[in-house]
Parts: sequence; structure tokens; C-alpha cells
Amino acid sequence: MPRALDIFGWHALICGKFNNTQEDILLNRNERTAWSSLMVLELEDPRIRTLLDLRKELDEELERLKERIEKLEAYIQALDASIGATSFATADTALGRPTEVARPIAKGPAAAPATAPEQPRSMLIMNKARDLELATIEIQDRDLRIVPAPHASYDIKRGAFARFFVERILGLFQQEDRHRVENEEIEWDDAFDFEVRVQDGILQEVVVKNYGGETRLTEIERALRWALEKTYRAR
Repeated sequence: MPRALDIFGWHALICGKFNNTQEDILLNRNERTAWSSLMVLELEDPRIRTLLDLRKELDEELERLKERIEKLEAYIQALDASIGATSFATADTALGRPTEVARPIAKGPAAAPATAPEQPRSMLIMNKARDLELATIEIQDRDLRIVPAPHASYDIKRGAFARFFVERILGLFQQEDRHRVENEEIEWDDAFDFEVRVQDGILQEVVVKNYGGETRLTEIERALRWALEKTYRAR
């Protein structure tokens, strides 16, 4: 009896193995048929291979551009950090008072008689659409003070403010007047000077001494509007 059971058991195993082998054969046959159909399709229509190659090239180019964007963003962050540490020093503000420089004695004409001081006035700086207050320029005599709007926050390290407004506008006026002092055209006390006051990297005010007349004031106003609009953040 045990021998008979062994024989039947082996028979079941052999039949099961045979059945599985048949299923495997059918599955492999179906897979080969599918791949054959795809190869035939590619051979019949060469555009399929062209489109597949194009898709591969686009994927590779997309990955390359993603890596490039990541590198550029890292460069921008590094530049912003450098600007925050050095840009104002280049413009002689260094987030504090300008560096003291020996003041030459100018030999200009005799000073004109003192005149009555001008009445204080203010200019409201609005955005281009004129629906958002950016800052106020307070003017008294030869000096002016730029005060951000209460709801505005301006990061002084951002390029529009640091590189454009501070260096290219205020810094340029400062250098022009220093050359005029060196050429004995004006007194040192009449030269353009400025100070950027900040707290935790956020602009508090800009104080300008001897802004130099309406032409410069107009240029300061236009440049300031553009720079503040670019760096505006609500508090």
C-alpha cells in the first residue's frame, strides 16, 4: 500500500510539473509574440524609433538643465552672501557710518550770505501702478531722509537695492563730490554723503547729506522707486 501511494504521488508531481511547463511555454510564447509585434511595428514605421530617440534626448536634456539650475541657484546664494558682506563697504556705508577720510581744505570762493532755511517737505514714493506706498522722502534744507512705509520690509542684501540704488546711484554721487573736493571746487562739508541704517538686515532708513539739488533728487526718487518695488515684502 505505501508503494502504491508513492507511485500515485510521483504521478501527481509529474503531471503538475508538466502542466506548469505548458503554462510557462504559453506565457513565453505570448511575450515573444508581443515583442515580435513591436519590432515589426518599428520596422514598418521608422518614425517610432525616431520618436523614441527624441524622447530619450529630451529626458537627458531635462536632467542636464535641472542640474544647471541647481548650480545657478547656488551661485546666486553665494553672490547674495558676498553682497551682504561687502557691497556697502564698497559704497563706504558698511551698514554704518562712512569711513572717515582726511578732509582737504578747499580754496573756493567766499561763502555766500546765509539764507533762511527751506521749509520741510516730503515726497511719497508709490509703486508703478500707484496702488502701493513704498516709502517717504523727507527733505529739509540740503538733506533728505528715506523712510520705508510701515507695512514694507526691504532686505538690503538684495541686488536691486545694494548693487543698484546704493552703489550705482548714491555711491556714484558720493564719488563725484569727493572728486570735486579734491579739485577744490567745493568744501568737504558741502559734499554728498549718505548712511544706510538697518536692523537685522532690514532697511530702517537712509540719511543723505547735501543731496545736491533738484536734478539729483529726481534721479534718487526714480531709482529708489524701482529698487524698492523690486525688493518689497509685506511685514
